[in-house]
Amino acid sequence: MQVEELMTRDLVTIEKDATVSEAISKMNTNDIQQLPIVDNKKYVAMLTYKNILRRGSIKTNSKVYNFSINTPVVGEKADVIEAVRLIKESGLNSIPVVEKGILKGIITRTDIIKNLEKIISNAKNIKNFEIMNSDVVTVEENEDIEVAADKIRQLDEYEIPVTKNGRLTGILRAREIINYAVMDKEKISYGEYTSGKSKVEVVASSLMDSPVYVDEDSNVLDTVNVLLKNGLHIVPVVDKNMKVTGIIGISDIINIIETGSEEGFFIEVSGLDQDDRDLYDITYFMADKFIKNVCRIIGNTGKLIFNIRKYKTEGRGKYSVRTKLITPKMTMERDDADYNYGKCISRILKNYESTIKEK
Repeated sequence: MQVEELMTRDLVTIEKDATVSEAISKMNTNDIQQLPIVDNKKYVAMLTYKNILRRGSIKTNSKVYNFSINTPVVGEKADVIEAVRLIKESGLNSIPVVEKGILKGIITRTDIIKNLEKIISNAKNIKNFEIMNSDVVTVEENEDIEVAADKIRQLDEYEIPVTKNGRLTGILRAREIINYAVMDKEKISYGEYTSGKSKVEVVASSLMDSPVYVDEDSNVLDTVNVLLKNGLHIVPVVDKNMKVTGIIGISDIINIIETGSEEGFFIEVSGLDQDDRDLYDITYFMADKFIKNVCRIIGNTGKLIFNIRKYKTEGRGKYSVRTKLITPKMTMERDDADYNYGKCISRILKNYESTIKEK
């Protein structure tokens, strides 16, 4: 199956000299999370909601190109599996389809999961409990929107489940936070929420949508339908009492598609800002060293996930780190916190290593 058979041709784009406020308006109007930036039909770069969320206070008359990211591209005649590989490795929602520099279309994660049964013949036999992530982060109904915004940013997601005493009551979308944060068409105050410069008397329940969910024993095709019908990127998994027991995201579904490049470890880091390059370097250096130490035991294939949250306590910056190690042989989770980021990561990885060697 070729990319041109699945790709979206009816594109929404924005010129590189357009403003951020124009981009937000286009993304809201068309209910999209990524916007290709072009210069006279030539593909330039990509703008995403996530990039906007990661920034501090932003003037909405800033040029979109200043907040763009470079992305891989794929050709119309390329195999769909190549597009899946690029989406997996880049972490993007979509990959531009480009021929001789001209943007011809875009292939999205949604395009792929819509056709999942054509790509994976046994998709209907895959159950939610086999692919869901049980390490769930939620926001309580009465938590300030500042807290909710920070959690979504730290998770690097577009939505988060809202709960009351552990039971699912709604879904909060990043776009609702951004829309609320746009003040007087002059500046985006989202950054003021996370930096603590401004206190907003709004709670998560006031912006959330109605609850959407699946159960553990449903098959992945049913879950795809729920995601598509509700325009979601993640969906909570609940038990009979509506307690959230897991999360399934589009990325979890994409990851079950074999691309022939599965050998090797993916190191996934979320929650850090663009200014935290030193922390990224520490994370990747220590993770790489850990993997080399244990690969003879656990094999050469897997994923090591880091989710970092920064906060202040006693006037000092502290790091809370949640991790998950996924391999064909085992799945483990470890959490830790410390004022010293390097020591925190070191303890987690040493704990993993000692546990693996004991097994």
